[in-house]
Amino acid sequence: MKSGRFNRLRLLPIIAATVIAVMTIAVESCNDIGCTDLRSSIPLAGFYSSSTGSQVTIDSLLIGGVSAPHDSLLVDSGARTSSLYLPFRAEKPSTTYFIKYVRKELDFPELTDTIKFDYTSTAYFASADCGAMFIYDIKSISYTRHLIDSVAITDSLINNMDMERIKIFFRTSE
Repeated sequence: MKSGRFNRLRLLPIIAATVIAVMTIAVESCNDIGCTDLRSSIPLAGFYSSSTGSQVTIDSLLIGGVSAPHDSLLVDSGARTSSLYLPFRAEKPSTTYFIKYVRKELDFPELTDTIKFDYTSTAYFASADCGAMFIYDIKSISYTRHLIDSVAITDSLINNMDMERIKIFFRTSE
């Protein structure tokens, strides 16, 4: 009798390991490993010097959405940034942002720049785990040229891949 009980006790770790392995596989099959961390299609814009082409860190800016609902301020004047995400409105065919320079020598309303993105948006269902998102296809851009020299689109198709697709070139003093 004791040897039968002893054999069952020896099998207990094997049974426990099997149960844990099955549970791990079941949990992994229900998660979102196949999804990227960025679940929204939000274009990333980088800031560059028009004279050198190198990335620059900008401060003393206010950046926000024009006619956006609620608080649309994306960058406040105390922040230093070399890039930011510019969310598009899925229900509209365009989104416009303002860039206000708040340095004392540049803080004039007539120097505020705007960038307008015209695009199409398409709802895309990735999977039950990843959910749905919008994909944007930028058709055109327009911008003022007070302190912005140019704006370049490196890839007009905006999906949930976390990569820079917009380059904003500022006139900078070196």
